[in-house]
Amino acid sequence: MEKKDKLYIGVYNDYYGALLTDNQRGIVADYYDRDLSLAEIADARGISPQGVRDTLKRAERQLEEYERKLGLVARSRKLSALIAEAAAREANDGVGRLLDAAQKLL
Repeated sequence: MEKKDKLYIGVYNDYYGALLTDNQRGIVADYYDRDLSLAEIADARGISPQGVRDTLKRAERQLEEYERKLGLVARSRKLSALIAEAAAREANDGVGRLLDAAQKLL
């Protein structure tokens, strides 16, 4: 898995982590947020590194599926871009452009 993919899983976990099981959520947090190795997580949880890896891969697939179906991360990024555009237009062109951008948001 590339670093870019790891960043996306971390973001997906922020949005959809509550939909995972407690065990999956804990392993994802240990791996992505706390940057623990599979062996460290396995030792702490009393399971094999392969068990950690399997749980992690299953959770990653679920998070990616939630994003594919719900699109909250994509929607949030688009909304942020529109807000930034609105702020830039307001600073440059006045209130009329700000209202146009606000309409796009609605």
